Amino acid sequence: MKIKIQKNKLKKITMKKQLLSIALGLVAMFTVSTSFAADAKQYKSSEGTITVDGNKTTVLNQKGKWVYTIHRFTADNLPKDVLNIVKNDYDQYYVSGMEKVDQRGLSPYYIVHLEGVKTIKTVKVNMNDGETELVQDFVKG
Repeated sequence: MKIKIQKNKLKKITMKKQLLSIALGLVAMFTVSTSFAADAKQYKSSEGTITVDGNKTTVLNQKGKWVYTIHRFTADNLPKDVLNIVKNDYDQYYVSGMEKVDQRGLSPYYIVHLEGVKTIKTVKVNMNDGETELVQDFVKG
């Protein structure tokens, strides 16, 4: 019984990490390709539909049900409450942008992009508990 519970927890953690990876990949891809364009663009595949409309990307599954939405923020319109949480842990870093991820069945969270003198970091912010989690850490070359 204990092993089954641990396997279920591991599956949930793995799924969350996979969804976070997908979200980060989509954000990077669509931020570069859309440049906050005014016209909505829609991409369809056998797995679902992705709609990019300005600073918002929405993903629907193959049945047309909402899966998640990513809202992108530029450096000049960052939510102040998220910025304050990040600055508590990373006050030596410049915040270059962030995304808010709304996902079915989960609380919204923010992905924040930070740049320092020697490193570039990506941080996940959980607004429920005000905690930050380091997702990526790159050394500038």
